Amino acid sequence: MAQSFFLIQMAPRVSIIIVTWNSEKHIRKCLECISNQTYRDCEVIVIDNNSQDGSVEYIKRHYPHLTVIQNQKNLGFAKANNQGINIAKGEFILLLNPDVFPEPPFIEELVKLLSQKTYFGSAGGKLLLFKYGKKSRIIDSTGLFLEKSFRARDRGNLKKDRNQYDMDKRVFAVCGAAALFRKEALEQVKVGGEYFDEEFFAYYEDLDLGWRLQLAGYESGYTSKAVAYHVRGGSGIRAKFLQKKPYLQRLTLRNRYLMLIKNLSLANLLFFLPHFILTELIVIIYICTRAPHLLMVYLEIGRNLAKFWRKRSFIQLFRKRNSRYIRKWIK
Repeated sequence: MAQSFFLIQMAPRVSIIIVTWNSEKHIRKCLECISNQTYRDCEVIVIDNNSQDGSVEYIKRHYPHLTVIQNQKNLGFAKANNQGINIAKGEFILLLNPDVFPEPPFIEELVKLLSQKTYFGSAGGKLLLFKYGKKSRIIDSTGLFLEKSFRARDRGNLKKDRNQYDMDKRVFAVCGAAALFRKEALEQVKVGGEYFDEEFFAYYEDLDLGWRLQLAGYESGYTSKAVAYHVRGGSGIRAKFLQKKPYLQRLTLRNRYLMLIKNLSLANLLFFLPHFILTELIVIIYICTRAPHLLMVYLEIGRNLAKFWRKRSFIQLFRKRNSRYIRKWIK
């Protein structure tokens, strides 16, 4: 049985954190893939956000040695991962969505990259889509970047994998669905005791964290040797609670603004101002004509502006990178 991989270790080098929410359909395959990894020095921590589908029962029955924390309600991706990071013993933290299925060398290749590049705070691999129950050659993500409008972009998203992203290189940030972080780096950039900003709940929290790592002087790396397959949406985020389109739109719109308030310099705002204004005009027209409920986002941001400005002030204290450096990642 696969559970023989999950040994109780006093000081594992890698802590794997999986946040589940009604994820039984995918957690089986995810844990099987982890048990087949070539890298073995790991602990696995499952944070369950009040699943009602038998996810926890399955894990406890088939993998009794795993650490499982059960929340009484859905706390969101950000806060649940923070729970796991807080109790993790590893030098490295692997965040893995339950709908991500890593190939056997995945963890080994990411650990190798962070071990060789000590100035890297995070590393990610080639994420391909898992569609219709099988592996595809369609790219999900090979790293995160910022567009000139300050929107998030997954490099290569929905392109066919023709090995065009097989050169290992630095990226701005890594996709939070499957990312290895250096625990020491996470400790350096946490704000108010939080690694991921828990106000985000979900969406943009990985880019926000990656931006903070960059500002603090850390790099993020990508290696095509670490391959995993992502269902995209199978981690629970598209389940009934979050399926409501207005809710998803509100999270995405709000979190983008909050990320910018915390991390964007005035110099870079002015540099890309035409692109930003054009995008905002399109957004406002869309809201006024098709989604007036999103006007509440601006009221919410106004009410919380002081709180996020304090977070911004704290982030600037450990900032080591100037605006020109960050600008090169904005494409």
